[in-house]
Amino acid sequence: MTQITNAAVAVQVAKSLEDEIVSGGWKAGHFIGRRQELATRFGVAPATLGEAIQLLRSRGVVDAKPGPGGGIFVASRSPFMQLSDQLLQLREGKATASDCLRVLDALDGLVLHDAIEHAGDDDIAEITALADRLQAVWDTDKGPSAIWALHARIALITPNELLRSLYTNLVDYIIAEQLEGATAPSTPERLRTHLDFAAAVAGRDHALARSAAERHRHSSVATLLS
Repeated sequence: MTQITNAAVAVQVAKSLEDEIVSGGWKAGHFIGRRQELATRFGVAPATLGEAIQLLRSRGVVDAKPGPGGGIFVASRSPFMQLSDQLLQLREGKATASDCLRVLDALDGLVLHDAIEHAGDDDIAEITALADRLQAVWDTDKGPSAIWALHARIALITPNELLRSLYTNLVDYIIAEQLEGATAPSTPERLRTHLDFAAAVAGRDHALARSAAERHRHSSVATLLS
């Protein structure tokens, strides 16, 4: 007879186990426990515990070894998985506006370069429309969201999945957390810089992109120091 598991409980057990691993600073190979012991400790059916373990195995958090001396162990984590975990912990760590803007400013040049090289007609049309909207709402409370929408849409063009994911997730984090100090004053110069981002992509103009990225970086630094 197939045992029915409670998916929500399995997710909660998986989270609790992962929290233990992180808070305990357990290294690769650390013995977590045997399946039956863990099922008893969490008060769940063996099948539910198995589902929780499978969730953690799929993410590379634990290894399951059968037989005598077996059980559930902390898995070896690749550097890429460690990076992924650290990014997922941004919300708990509360990265500051300064942290996020410094990283985004460092990536703007790469994002613009790839957008210029790989933008299709549909990309250019959407970016141009976002630039027009930005200009229309610049001095309103919709200005900040229009800025980030333009940044994120340009970043979506890059074929570099790591660059695209890092950039767009940082933008999403800034928006979701409404980080104080994440948006510079609405000056005409800053508007011109963002319109030049769009113009550089539309005109496939690397020189304009470099100039705009440099101006954007200087305005961000000035904001953070003010």
